[in-house]
Amino acid sequence: MFKSITKGFIALASIIVLSACGQNGTAEDSETKSNGNGLAEQQELSVSVPASITSIDTIQTTDKNTFTIIQHLYEGLYRLDEDSNPVPGLAAEEAEISEDGRTYTFTLRDDAKWSNGEPITAHDFVYSWTKLANPETAAPNAYLLDSVVNGLEVRTGEKAPEELGVEALSDTEFQVELVEPLPSFLTLISVVWLAPQNETYVEEQADSYAASSENAIYSGPFVLSNWTQGEETWTLEKNDEYYAADEVKLTKIDFNTIKEDQTGINLFNAGELDLTKITGQYVAQYQDNEGLVSHNDIANTFIDFNKEEGTPLANEHLRKAIAHSINKENLVNTVLNDGSVALNGLIPNNLYRNPETDVDFREYSGEYLTYDVEKAQEEWNLAKEDLGDSIELSLLVAEDYTNTQTAEYVQSQIQETLDGVTVTVNKQPKNNVNQTRADSNYDMSISGWIAGDNNLGYYFILYENGSAYNYGNYQNEKFNQLVTDAKTVNANDVNQQFEDYKQAETILLEEDAAQVPLYQGASNYLINPKVKGIQYHLYGDYFHFRTAYLTE
Repeated sequence: MFKSITKGFIALASIIVLSACGQNGTAEDSETKSNGNGLAEQQELSVSVPASITSIDTIQTTDKNTFTIIQHLYEGLYRLDEDSNPVPGLAAEEAEISEDGRTYTFTLRDDAKWSNGEPITAHDFVYSWTKLANPETAAPNAYLLDSVVNGLEVRTGEKAPEELGVEALSDTEFQVELVEPLPSFLTLISVVWLAPQNETYVEEQADSYAASSENAIYSGPFVLSNWTQGEETWTLEKNDEYYAADEVKLTKIDFNTIKEDQTGINLFNAGELDLTKITGQYVAQYQDNEGLVSHNDIANTFIDFNKEEGTPLANEHLRKAIAHSINKENLVNTVLNDGSVALNGLIPNNLYRNPETDVDFREYSGEYLTYDVEKAQEEWNLAKEDLGDSIELSLLVAEDYTNTQTAEYVQSQIQETLDGVTVTVNKQPKNNVNQTRADSNYDMSISGWIAGDNNLGYYFILYENGSAYNYGNYQNEKFNQLVTDAKTVNANDVNQQFEDYKQAETILLEEDAAQVPLYQGASNYLINPKVKGIQYHLYGDYFHFRTAYLTE
């Protein structure tokens, strides 16, 4: 078992000499005792993450780092298995689906309980889903229920929250009515944003709900302790009330926020961490280390523009000039060098394949805004007719290594290609970046988006009218109509749906240059080889410890 990190040791660890590539100081340094069945006697881990938790309220969660933590704390009707397939979670069995694919009826497990021992009921799902859709909640993920009858109308204030198409038929039966069939619906509800909430408990806590680990109850395999808002360390402990507690081997996981890769690596090599994320040059350096684990993410990183009227980036020629000035292949192969791949579209590779043709959407739609210095300079000359010969822009970015390296590279590419354009990199803590973008208080930002499931529409939501994530004030009615058609009238015609989304992507990128796709990321970790059974889901989280265990 690896020891827990003490705050004093973190400072000391920063001066530890980095172990040579290919050597692993973890297996020999850890002391584990056997319980006779191949498992370590103490099932405890120490893990680092690059940012702290932003919220433990499932309805308010947005970033993947936070999702990773709360996916351990809450479970919904379904969950993702080791292959990222949806399987019954709090539901006792597979959902009963109507012939037209629009009505889902779920029966809850008899032994589904909150961490305080109270039963989880269908009413808890009605409460949380209605709360999510209610515009008074200001939930950023409320759009996820647009596929439910009256979901869009409730979210936009046209109908009352109680008109949402969900119903508790009894304490153990929960029914959902969809506007149109949605093949990805079971995957959607497997991610934590549609987990239940207990109305009585939440209302009793009032403004204190989810403000700390002591002001929440949990439905997942673990409970949270030692956390308050802004805290950089916390602990997950096994939830004994979880219906499948016998399948959960780990009893305790200590989490520490470590922003510098070098510090995490030093602690890992010193036997103080069981898992730490690495980026950049460290990935190549540790290629031969038995503890290196790498996964391609279904996620994209891009430049987002604030296109507010009257600002320089309202000029589409400037946006196109910036878009064509960036050599993405050089970015991923030389600067990042961590398994990321260049991306020239809104939708990442391998998100969704047409089930009739087996063609991936990225391949079908093609490439947009590719690197082209001549085109970039042509567009800049057109932009100068309105903007003058010189402008200054700020590039907002989270202060972690990968985002900072990306921003500095983008800065140099723009300034070297577009004479007269000056870019200042504005580094902020990740949580601050999210708020700054939500306030539309930026010129450009390095941003990212993760797949909640394999629904193509959940990437286009970034630029739809009325979306909580349309931070850059993008407006295009034809784009909106195509996206709406793809989700509604063409929902059952996958070929036409693909074409709708392709046309929408063409408008968004090629015609309007509303964003600049940069790359599709990869996640790399150093993990104690004695830790087995970690799950790496395509959607929602980076890793999951539900079935993980520590061997001798």
